[in-house]
Amino acid sequence: MAGKTADPVDRKIESEFEKLDLNHDDHLDWSDYETLIGRYLQTARVSENDRRARALRAFYQLHWLELLRYAGVEGDRLSRNQFVAATRLATTDSSRLNVAEVGGHVIFDLIDTNGDGEISKDELANYLRGVWQIDPSDAAYSLEVLDRDGDQVISRSEFVSGINEHLETSRRTAARR
Repeated sequence: MAGKTADPVDRKIESEFEKLDLNHDDHLDWSDYETLIGRYLQTARVSENDRRARALRAFYQLHWLELLRYAGVEGDRLSRNQFVAATRLATTDSSRLNVAEVGGHVIFDLIDTNGDGEISKDELANYLRGVWQIDPSDAAYSLEVLDRDGDQVISRSEFVSGINEHLETSRRTAARR
């Protein structure tokens, strides 16, 4: 596929692009994020008026505007290469929106469907399948990676730390460039 690179961080970001490009037009625009938000709400079984839904929408709106700003585009669309470059910048600029901290808490609240303050293997599998359309069998691996204390559930701090570590790869690689 055109635009693919050998850089592992770029590949990770390109994979995210492919999952977000829900209408498969090789560009991202707000409608792709609207569809993603809809998947979150349907998977978590919450209405548009729910506080968690409003927080998710606010987070993604701010994140989208930051990506457009970093890309320096005039319009409201990003190509694959623009998305990769903007995502690298957005995840390395600690003076702006902290994606892991803000997004991590917002997303945790939606994955934790029973509200017990932890993400179970079933909740994680439901999220992976419903939002990202990833095989639920990957939930066991994801749980193992994120569950630092081995109690078979993911705490809020474990989840946010996992997102931070995922993004840290981008930060370290960008710093070497």
